[in-house]
Amino acid sequence: MKTTVHILLLFLAFFQLTYCSKSPQEKVRTILSDAQLNEEEKIKMAAFALFGERLKEIDLVKTQDEKGPKFEVYLGFGGTSALTFLGSEKYSDHMKLELALGTYKFLQSLQGFRFGKYRMSLIKPFFIKNGEARGAEEFEIYRFRAEGEDLKNVTGFKEADAFSSDNYDVPSEKVVAVLKNMIDRWQVELDQFARVEIK
Repeated sequence: MKTTVHILLLFLAFFQLTYCSKSPQEKVRTILSDAQLNEEEKIKMAAFALFGERLKEIDLVKTQDEKGPKFEVYLGFGGTSALTFLGSEKYSDHMKLELALGTYKFLQSLQGFRFGKYRMSLIKPFFIKNGEARGAEEFEIYRFRAEGEDLKNVTGFKEADAFSSDNYDVPSEKVVAVLKNMIDRWQVELDQFARVEIK
C-alpha cells in the first residue's frame, strides 16, 4: 500500500512539473484540444494560460450571425506591482504596446474562434498618498475597443509569430510592426495616462 502511494505521489509530482514547464502556447494547445470543454471555457482557460496573474477579469458574450458563433470579449489586463523603471514619456507608449502584444497573443492563439467587439483595459496598482495615509490601489487607466476580426486582418498578423522575441522577451521587429498596426485600429474609450505621475 505504501509503495502504491509513493508511486502515485511521484506520478503527480512529475505531472505537475511537466505541466508547469509548458510554454503558454503549449498550455493553450492542450486546452483547445480538450473535447470536454465548451467554447467559452476554452477561451477563458486559454486567456488565463496566456496571461496568468496579469489577467484581472474576463467577460465573454456569445452571439450568432449568418457565419456562425462569434464572441464579444472584455479583458482586464494589468500588473501586480506599482513600480516601474520607465520615464513618464515612455510609460504610456510601453503600456499600449503591452496591451497590443497581449491582444495579438490572445487573437493569434485562438484563431479558430471568431471575435466581434473586443475590449481591453489596463488595470494597474498605483501608490496613493492621501494626507499621512499611503497605500496601493488598482485603477483602470486605459481602455480601447476594436473589432476582433478587423485586428486579425492587420498587415503581418498571420505572417508573424506573436510569441517571437529575443532572450530578454523583447518582441521581434515584425511583431512590433504588427502591434503598431493594431494600435492604429483602436478606438480609445479611456485614457488616464496624463494623470499618472511617475517619480
